[in-house]
Amino acid sequence: MRDRRWVKDGYEIVECPDCGVLFRAELPSAEGLLEIYGSAYFSASAGETHGQGYADYLGEEANHRANAKSRLGLLARHATRGRLLDVGCAAGFFLHEATRMGWDVEGVEVADGMVAHARGLGLTVHEAPFDDVELESEGFEVVTMWDYIEHSADPAGDLRHAARLLRPGGVLVLSTGDARSIIARLSGRRWHLLTPRHHNFFFGPRSLQRAFDNAGVSVELMTYTSSLYSVHYLLYKLRTLWDSPRLERMARRLGRTRFGERAIPINLRDIVTVVGRRR
Repeated sequence: MRDRRWVKDGYEIVECPDCGVLFRAELPSAEGLLEIYGSAYFSASAGETHGQGYADYLGEEANHRANAKSRLGLLARHATRGRLLDVGCAAGFFLHEATRMGWDVEGVEVADGMVAHARGLGLTVHEAPFDDVELESEGFEVVTMWDYIEHSADPAGDLRHAARLLRPGGVLVLSTGDARSIIARLSGRRWHLLTPRHHNFFFGPRSLQRAFDNAGVSVELMTYTSSLYSVHYLLYKLRTLWDSPRLERMARRLGRTRFGERAIPINLRDIVTVVGRRR
């Protein structure tokens, strides 16, 4: 059984009455996922996405790297350096920063343009859906999933797969939108992370706790941290709330200015980071 909550962008979003997870009623196929994460998802210049995805993912490299360093600082408090796998690694900025801190890294990514960029940084990246990648069981100290699990077509299966790849006592870390946060509940269907063309599942703390438990991973920490975003990116994302040509023109103009490139720390407490340890 499932309860219908909203229809947004032509997609029906339903809720599981048992666990409270929100999800797309009709999930994309494997072929559909490859289309969804084409070049337009990572750059507005490649195609119109109405504020969804990224205005210019590669152009925001400095902010991605700064956020990666913050995440690595958090990770250092829970795990010793060793082998690290990043699922949904995009252009590899987090992995590249991890190598500078002594980690032995690999990544998984389906977007071919991002894979090419990451490999250009000298990184080992598997271009395939996570469940298709054959890796050594119990071969990693850490598996990370930054802003990934909401995109998955089988998040429970991906968490179990990640747990199998971890050595006993290994650490699983993910970040994702918190659909039970105050801002998400106040925003309803207008929540900026409720973008069902790209996001399939929407969790809250209780459903994440349950998913980790079912994967054999004990939750050690749930926290909400700031991330850096450019003024240009923030204006671009406002189009998920108010999609107007005027806002689009403003974002385009600012993107070419020093003010548009200015980085601002943002924490709306609607993106949760979860740290768990394989039992």
